[in-house]
Amino acid sequence: MKIIKITPLTGPVAATVAIPGSKSYTNRALLLAALTPGTVTINNPLVSDDTHAMINCLRELGIRCAFKDDMLAPEEASRQVGSLVVVSDVGATKEGEYHLNANLSGTAIRFILALSAIVPGVKVIRGRGRLNERPIAHLVEALEQLGARIEYVDKQGYPPVRVLSSRLKPGTVRMRGTVSSQFLSALLMIAPLVGELRIEVEGEQVSRPYIDMTIDAMRAFGVEAENEGYKRYFVRAGQAYRATEYTVEGDFSSAAYFFAIAALTGSTLTLTNLNPKTVQADIRFLKILEGMGNEVVYRENAIVIAGKGVKAVSVDMRDCPDQAQTLAVLAAFAKGKTTIKGVQSLRVKETERVVAIERELRKMSIRAESTEDTLVVYGGSPVPVRIDTYGDHRMAMSFAVAATKLPGMEIADPDVVAKTFPRFWKSLALAGAPFDTVYEHPNVILIGMRGGGKTAVGRALAEKTKKELVDVDDLIEEREGMKIAETVAKRGWEYFRDRESEVVAEVAGRKDTVISTGGGVIQRPENIAALKENGVLVFLNAPADILAERLEHDPGRPPLTNASTVKEEVDIVLAERKKLYEAAADEIVIDTNMTLDEKIAEVLKRLERRGVL
Repeated sequence: MKIIKITPLTGPVAATVAIPGSKSYTNRALLLAALTPGTVTINNPLVSDDTHAMINCLRELGIRCAFKDDMLAPEEASRQVGSLVVVSDVGATKEGEYHLNANLSGTAIRFILALSAIVPGVKVIRGRGRLNERPIAHLVEALEQLGARIEYVDKQGYPPVRVLSSRLKPGTVRMRGTVSSQFLSALLMIAPLVGELRIEVEGEQVSRPYIDMTIDAMRAFGVEAENEGYKRYFVRAGQAYRATEYTVEGDFSSAAYFFAIAALTGSTLTLTNLNPKTVQADIRFLKILEGMGNEVVYRENAIVIAGKGVKAVSVDMRDCPDQAQTLAVLAAFAKGKTTIKGVQSLRVKETERVVAIERELRKMSIRAESTEDTLVVYGGSPVPVRIDTYGDHRMAMSFAVAATKLPGMEIADPDVVAKTFPRFWKSLALAGAPFDTVYEHPNVILIGMRGGGKTAVGRALAEKTKKELVDVDDLIEEREGMKIAETVAKRGWEYFRDRESEVVAEVAGRKDTVISTGGGVIQRPENIAALKENGVLVFLNAPADILAERLEHDPGRPPLTNASTVKEEVDIVLAERKKLYEAAADEIVIDTNMTLDEKIAEVLKRLERRGVL
């Protein structure tokens, strides 16, 4: 088990924090780029579990997504996002059966379902864990109104689903406004490839800012969607996506935790990479903080908040529910009764968020109670505790706000933040609240490309640290009774990836073990989530030319692409995976001309610095 212990701010601070790209805009841009013929470069994308899931689904459908590093030096490139290049021709997706895993991303599963209705083949779409418990029937019914043929694989109304058709007919769709705005967004974005589409909304439209974001992104890609008072939406026929470049703006959901920290601690924080004129829903959180007396200055590409404290409020957060948890944590420190309305949607998220908030606040000696759509928090004198995160990134980040004020707070399972803000803890330290990571019998996990030296380093590392060694590929070969190349040739890559995930889930539960993984283990976010539960991930990073030279002398591995040379294949695969390795890694060891002994010494130094050995 991994726990983070946060050192609170010693007093008000002045600091600058760079905010990563928006998850919501990144996943919209990915879908729109997939619908755009040719090449689209997405600048400043968020690399996180949710966007990773979206990228993997697109790749499975044959849409090329690769990262590029904008000519940065290796150390610098490893810490920057750069750009994501999407090369698409959705009409070229071939007949066949596709298995699309959205992991824990609600956005990805909704967007990919809509896309699957307009591409060839049989598409089986599923999520992981609680995502398969989140209803999807309203989107299925909307697509069926346009002629889609969709089956439920298990439980009626919930993922997984199987999409049997590959085209939709133009027309009118009727949807309830009280269901997820992501359903409506998914339909709007695929509309230009369907023809004329009108959406009639029954009742009041919820989460309106997220619809605004969708329409804003579509416009940037060259398509107009008409919004008639959030009652009707209309996309005229004859339009097509034509963008070649798109820049993702900073994420206000991520920034909101630092807005809250400034208010709670009386600090002045400058948050960069933010668009003050954004249509993102969570910019509204600033109005709530201003209502508490905090001062906000809007600058070009930045926002400065001067914290003045918190007080009890009564607000409706229906249009920005993602920050209800953050406000609830602030309310714990505010004298009086805070009433937060519009929380019903939080009950069908990564966890039952309202219940989770109440439970953790009670542990802090703060009284909280709720109805179906309202959460009430009675402020007082919270006490420090260890916070359980329930597999929910927003639980971890919200309660980290309390830890910047309250000595002794601990956050369990801190790596859940990888879903939307992988560098959250490092950004928190930059804001003045450093942390210590505590492991219980930690594993050391080696990740990286073929030829990166994982096997050799793993053997030597296990010997020097007296830890057990497990090689994931060796275990798979042992259980299958054949080499990986033979397994892939006989049963395909999807079968192999399933077996790999089974082995990863098993070995991740071990203690004091060195685990050497296969190069593609990072293609499934659930693998990384399992390995991070009690392990430090070390990325053995080498340039493409060095990897290719090593692999030239190591034949017999199954091909990953249709490339004609080893160097070409390495270039293609490294461009697809490198940023995913970097996002997953706790430590990155850059191997240009290192000897094996030098590489092992560097890994040991990093582990000792982390207190793992």
